[in-house]
Amino acid sequence: PSDGRWLALLSGVVCAIGNAAQFVGGDMAGFASADLVQAFPIVGTVWGVACLGEFRKASSRVYVLLAAMYGAFLSAVALLAWSVR
Repeated sequence: PSDGRWLALLSGVVCAIGNAAQFVGGDMAGFASADLVQAFPIVGTVWGVACLGEFRKASSRVYVLLAAMYGAFLSAVALLAWSVR
């Protein structure tokens, strides 16, 4: 449909995949650790940047802060995965 329902459906599919990945991670790293690494802010900003153009007119400082947020999140996930071994 052209009224944006496909976007809502796609976001539901992405959320379902994320929940499944969290359960797999909970089995591997422990559910308390897996629950700490919820990616709702990351997914929300990706949708905002890629689909909604929320930061289209933002300054370069905002883009640096977004990159720092993504880097900090990915570093935390990598450290958590590394600590399981």
